[in-house]
Amino acid sequence: MLDIRIIGLLPVLCLTVPSLAGAQDTTTIELRANLSPAQARAALNYEPTTGPLESVFPDCAKDKQTASDLSQASGEMVLQFDTEKKVVHFSMAYRGLSGSPIMAHFHDGGPGAAGPVLQTVCGMPPPTSAIGASATAIHGETCPVGERGVMAGTWTLTDHQCPAGSEKTCTSRTVDEQVQLLACGNIYLNFHTCLNQPGEIAGQIIPVGWLGDKLDCNALPPKGG
Repeated sequence: MLDIRIIGLLPVLCLTVPSLAGAQDTTTIELRANLSPAQARAALNYEPTTGPLESVFPDCAKDKQTASDLSQASGEMVLQFDTEKKVVHFSMAYRGLSGSPIMAHFHDGGPGAAGPVLQTVCGMPPPTSAIGASATAIHGETCPVGERGVMAGTWTLTDHQCPAGSEKTCTSRTVDEQVQLLACGNIYLNFHTCLNQPGEIAGQIIPVGWLGDKLDCNALPPKGG
C-alpha cells in the first residue's frame, strides 16, 4: 500500500510491500527505486548547458540558477507491475533538485549503464525527437514546477518501435522484452534538469522479490535501487 504524506514541506512515500516469498499471486511484481545523484549516468554539470536539448528547452540557455548542494537530492519510487495485463502503476516523490525537472523518463539500461529512452514520464522528447523516442508522456507534456514534488501514473506496455533513422538514440523493444527488462531490474528512472540535462538524479528499478531464478536474468539481483 502506498501513502504519500506531507511532512512540513517534504513529500514522503510511506510504503508497505507484502513479501513475495511463497506468494501465490505471481501475476503482480512489486518494484522500487531509490533516486540519487550517485546513480546519474553522466557527470553532473552544475551550470547551464547547451547541446542537444537547447532547441527543445531554449530557456535552459538563459537559466539563472546557480550550482546547489545536491547532497540531499533524492527520490523514491514504488511500482506494481501486472504481468498479465502488462500495466505498470507507479508513484514517486523527489526533492532537492537544482531546479524544476524538465524531463523524466524510463530508460532501457542495466545498473550503471546509460541507455536510450523507453518511455517518457513527463516533458519531452516528442516521439520522433533526435534525443530519443518514446510514446507520448504518461504524466504530462510538461513536468511539475519546483525542486520537489510527487508524480503518479500508469504505463501500459506496448511494442516500442523506433522511428526510421533514430537507431543511434533508440532501441526497439517488444512488450515481452520490456516485461523481462522490468522483471530483471534492467530499467532505470532518470530526472533531467536545465543544470544537468543528461540527468541529475536516477535510480535503478529493482523487483522487491528477485525473480532471476525463474526468468532469463543474471544469477544475482542487480545492485542499486
